[in-house]
Amino acid sequence: MGKLHIVGGGAIGSLVAASAQKNGVPYDCYPRDMKTMPSCAHWQNGQTTALKPANPSPIVLPKSDVLIFPLKVYQLKAALLQWLPYLTQQPTVVLLHNGMGGLEVARDLLGGDYPLLLATTSHGALKVSASSGDFHVKYTGVGATQIGAPNINKPSPQTLTDLSQIVPQLASAIATLDKALPPVQYQSNILKALWTKLSVNAVINPLTALHNIQNKHIANPEFEQSRIAICNEFTLVANAYGLDFDAGSVYENVLSVAKATGENYSSMHQDVAHGRQTEIDAINGYIVDMATKKGIPVPENTLLVKRVKALKL
Repeated sequence: MGKLHIVGGGAIGSLVAASAQKNGVPYDCYPRDMKTMPSCAHWQNGQTTALKPANPSPIVLPKSDVLIFPLKVYQLKAALLQWLPYLTQQPTVVLLHNGMGGLEVARDLLGGDYPLLLATTSHGALKVSASSGDFHVKYTGVGATQIGAPNINKPSPQTLTDLSQIVPQLASAIATLDKALPPVQYQSNILKALWTKLSVNAVINPLTALHNIQNKHIANPEFEQSRIAICNEFTLVANAYGLDFDAGSVYENVLSVAKATGENYSSMHQDVAHGRQTEIDAINGYIVDMATKKGIPVPENTLLVKRVKALKL
């Protein structure tokens, strides 16, 4: 089993670290700010897990290790550039973020043949400041992680030899992650799974951020027109890129997730509430960018991008 190396000190990365600690998986954390790295995690059953001290800087990693980037898409390029000199042995890299665009950034910097996994998770976590002045991570919702390799979804004959060499490495990385924070479910078409998550984020994130509400209120009647428009536009764009979505099914899934995570505040809501940069460009902005390339009008998503960017952070 390889060792996990977790970049950043955000809620999900800290949750992965805490669960690895609890389940006996070796790990190290590399936060951007050592002062805000959580010192412990609080589980739903009342238990607490202390995290080991973080590392201040990258190190050269062996091929058997796993480097995971649970970051915002806009943070990814700088983080990958920082780690690039330490990836000479080509350890598996895992991208774990909301929205889209990370794959393009990673391929540009690492190359198309690098052993890369894309992941999306429905686990819920919240980073909180304790009265003592340090930070903790709170496990707010049991979920699952979907993971897959974009290089092997539709292999061509020209790539089969290379794929046979990297698949065992990726399988080992997935097994390590599954032991650290289960369940981790392999998806042969991870891009479809990521677009599905994008459809949910495209509705819940901007509306909760703009209206300062919990996820459950997305199902309220006053948001019906916006919900329908976002889902319809998403479906048109996704299908223009060869995916197979049904607008009605997309809509029902969004409502289901909003209700299932009803007491939660979305990540974009939290970014706005704490004056941080949002991920609007990687969510609704990504839909707008992809639509523009195909000449598809997406007025609802375009308006949401403008409205979120107009918020005073």
